[in-house]
Amino acid sequence: MMNDLLGLMIAFVLTFSGLLYYTYDNLEYKGYPRVNSCTGECYEEYVRIHGTTVEQLMAKQEAAASDPFSSIRGLWAGCAACHGQEGQGMGVFPALVGQNKDYIITALNQYKNKETRGAMSSTMWAQAGMLSEQEIETLSEYIEQL
Repeated sequence: MMNDLLGLMIAFVLTFSGLLYYTYDNLEYKGYPRVNSCTGECYEEYVRIHGTTVEQLMAKQEAAASDPFSSIRGLWAGCAACHGQEGQGMGVFPALVGQNKDYIITALNQYKNKETRGAMSSTMWAQAGMLSEQEIETLSEYIEQL
């Protein structure tokens, strides 16, 4: 049994190697430099265009500070996967756009407590279950302004 398995594995490797060789027979190593080897003048040009790492991080922090919803952008991406990028609803997932803050807070808290609100409640239990009260508040404000 073990010899059969070993033989099968060897046959697979040889077949796959041959397939790669004949499919990509024109591949050759060209000796291009690695992408992350930007030093000297290359690095100076990069810094001139994009700024230093610290400057880039500071710019991101400034952008996040001016966005009251920066803390939930990643969470909204999860919501948008089912409810649509603009909250318009998709298929069996209802529209969120046009709902007020209190409605969303109530719904998310009910889902968080594993209460049934409709046919898709079980889908929302895990999603809402991991949200903090602050995240629920901020998501609700974001949805209300959609």
